Amino acid sequence: MDGQGVNPTELWTPPDDAGTSPPAPDRWLSAVAPARGEAALAVRRYDPARFLQGLVATAWRRAEERGQAVHIQGPWPVIAVYPTSYAAVVYGGEGGLRPYAGTEDLPTQATLVFSRSPQYAVNHPDMVPLDVLLWKLALSASRGRLPLDASLDTPFALREWPNFTRLIVTPGAMSVAALWVRQPSTLRQTIDLLHLPPEDVFVFYSAAAAVDLVRPDLPSRPASLLAAAPPSPPPAVVPTPRRPLLRKLFDKLRTG
Repeated sequence: MDGQGVNPTELWTPPDDAGTSPPAPDRWLSAVAPARGEAALAVRRYDPARFLQGLVATAWRRAEERGQAVHIQGPWPVIAVYPTSYAAVVYGGEGGLRPYAGTEDLPTQATLVFSRSPQYAVNHPDMVPLDVLLWKLALSASRGRLPLDASLDTPFALREWPNFTRLIVTPGAMSVAALWVRQPSTLRQTIDLLHLPPEDVFVFYSAAAAVDLVRPDLPSRPASLLAAAPPSPPPAVVPTPRRPLLRKLFDKLRTG
């Protein structure tokens, strides 16, 4: 429910007995300098490249460049990425990734095996769209933390309304999405305007950025002007096709 803290059971996180990541290094905890009259905001950060989230994104880029499929092998269930189809197959089901998706430095144990067969069986029981998989992996990696390179004071907007019919809806996600499709806002403004816990805003940003739904924008209007019109979700939104968005995401990965 909007306005409540992140409930770990609602995120795609490892079970309690699967082990958790060690405490973040000191450099991942920053006290952001506040504006005059505001309290400092402690921000916990993470590096997506150190999680399965970054590994799958990197493997996708390399597979696209080769025009081949790629099998990501390691201690987790094998993940096959089919870049031309914007799909993945997690052998045994994507639920098998839960004990690993929130653990750091697993990419160092990965082996990428490329295949000349870049297609997949459309009726494969373990098929999952790439954006859905990356969204879930980002939720597990973030756990309410913010990516290392994300700024609290850069205005963000959404490229399109998220397809919440198949994406996990985290606490506050609908409110943040409604604000960002109407008015570019910084993360700090979003927290203040919507009265949400920072971790709720950060976890949504992390997942949306992982699938390239978020874009930086020109400086937004002062928060006092935004507060005059509290956002609400659009009454009727027709999801746009996912392939163009994923195409844009790959182009960003390739040039990044």
